[in-house]
Amino acid sequence: MRRRILRATVVAVVCAVVLFSVPLAVATLRLYRQDEVRELQQLADRVAVSVPADVHAPGDPMEFPAVESGTRIAVYDSGGRLVAGSGPARGDGPVGHALGGGATSRRVGDLLVAAVPVGSGEQVRAAVRVSSPASEPLRRAALTWAGMLGLAAVAVGVGAVLAIRSSRRLARPLEALAATAVRLETGDLTARASPCGLPEADEVATALNRAAERIEGLLRRERAFSADASHQLRTALTRARLELESALTTGTAPQDPYDAMRTALDSLTHMETTLGDLLSLARDAPEQAPLDVRVLLADAERRWHGELAAAGRPLRIVAEDGLPAAVGSPRAGRQVLDVLLANAAAHGRGAVTVRARDAAGALAVDVEDEGPGLPDGLDAFARRQDAGTGHGIGLALARSLAEAEGGRLMLSRRSPHPRFTWLVASGEVSADAGADDEPRP
Repeated sequence: MRRRILRATVVAVVCAVVLFSVPLAVATLRLYRQDEVRELQQLADRVAVSVPADVHAPGDPMEFPAVESGTRIAVYDSGGRLVAGSGPARGDGPVGHALGGGATSRRVGDLLVAAVPVGSGEQVRAAVRVSSPASEPLRRAALTWAGMLGLAAVAVGVGAVLAIRSSRRLARPLEALAATAVRLETGDLTARASPCGLPEADEVATALNRAAERIEGLLRRERAFSADASHQLRTALTRARLELESALTTGTAPQDPYDAMRTALDSLTHMETTLGDLLSLARDAPEQAPLDVRVLLADAERRWHGELAAAGRPLRIVAEDGLPAAVGSPRAGRQVLDVLLANAAAHGRGAVTVRARDAAGALAVDVEDEGPGLPDGLDAFARRQDAGTGHGIGLALARSLAEAEGGRLMLSRRSPHPRFTWLVASGEVSADAGADDEPRP
């Protein structure tokens, strides 16, 4: 690219110099010729003034002014015969025209000739002829052309230098963009293009960076999908397994195997819904649609009431009046509540309460139980690295889903009776409202 820019700039400068210099060179040669003819005419007029009335009268010879080498002066009588000076013995065309009463100048062979009459009208008594080599104007023009050629060379050189600098300035941003694109192509999603000060290249760099960030986010969500889905599906699979195993055990009262099968099918249906929700959330952009939290809570109660009741733990759903408007995806909300309820069922004790309330103009959903709480220093949202630390990948998934929808998920009370608070995104109030303060119960 640099060579193309350099070549194009130099060609443009050369064309501009040629288009300007050729007419100027022709005009210069014509000017020098006109200047030479004018000087010859002026010299002939000066000599004509000093020619005596009788060119054949004896006396002192005529004195001519000093002239440059190659310039000749001649005086002819009315018969066209050479009287004084240097010139042809018989007058040529210019001399005949001058003897006819008119001044003239023309090129004769390799000479420029100017001739003027001495006297006027019918009283022309002589003619003065002045000549000089026709190559003199060309010599003077050649010297000027040499100077012009030098200036043209300087102009082309300056143009080449500017072209080199411009090509570097234009090529470096594009080369940097190409290098960034190659790094992104090889899988380095941390590659980013830096601004260079060239507006067009900066716009491309900004667009490339945005695309890289979006691709990085999508890939990160896709890579986390398998781990997140495995955690969410494990609960449903365990529930279905327990239902089927309990149907096979022998007890004092016979069990209806069809009930166990229906329960297992419900668990598998819930597992299929969870899988579809997580896959859609991993691929789609956040949904900014009105979110009906009451419908969301009713659906959570339908899905979790039986399991908690079987363990002797009641589920209380409380929705205050006048709840603020909220936006988000029902699929993400369903997964967030499932994670929080599953966490309360697995790690908590006693009754589980889900409360939707107004938190300083933002919609807050609290999930709490009657357990002892979490020990100090334990990060509930850390992804579990082994079986002995953390609360698993579920809470980390719930937080990422809440933040992807523009909301927040936090541990608002550690112990006793731990409580998790989900601040849902609102179209009027920022989801950060109350993030730094512990929400009130």
